[in-house]
Amino acid sequence: MAVARLAALCRVTQRGVWRPSPLSYRMMSLDGTEDEGPTRTTLDAVVVNKSRPYITAYSPRGFVISGKKVFGPVAILPSCFLQWKVMRKEDISADSLALFNVIYPKLEILVLGLGDRIARLHPSVKKRLLQDGITVEAMDTANACSTFNYLASENRVVGAALIPVTKTS
Repeated sequence: MAVARLAALCRVTQRGVWRPSPLSYRMMSLDGTEDEGPTRTTLDAVVVNKSRPYITAYSPRGFVISGKKVFGPVAILPSCFLQWKVMRKEDISADSLALFNVIYPKLEILVLGLGDRIARLHPSVKKRLLQDGITVEAMDTANACSTFNYLASENRVVGAALIPVTKTS
């Protein structure tokens, strides 16, 4: 159900550059009824693809995914991608990765691109994902991009959470 709602909120863009939208969407409860409270959420960037997303380029400004430019950190799901509100690897928490726990089908592997260097993921974050049945691979962003593309080309159920590099070599 969560995936159907996420897909309903996705917006296809015709241009190569996505600009954030100020639109708000009413939250729905799990039984399909509209939430009575004032709860609203905004989606900064979601683009639906007819095929699996693939990363063609990265830079300090962001990423090119399936021909679309995304500025800043990005979360990539098996059928779409969106801007991710994590600016530094120190900001990664179980809450910032909660999106990857609610999608269906369940991710096999989550590839984390942590910027220029490999860093250890906080043990509690890794433990939480493993409890949810998601294998986590944390690495530098350059290697994370190629690892994601390789796993996606093998038709694996893979997701990625990528922080841009600070400099390109």
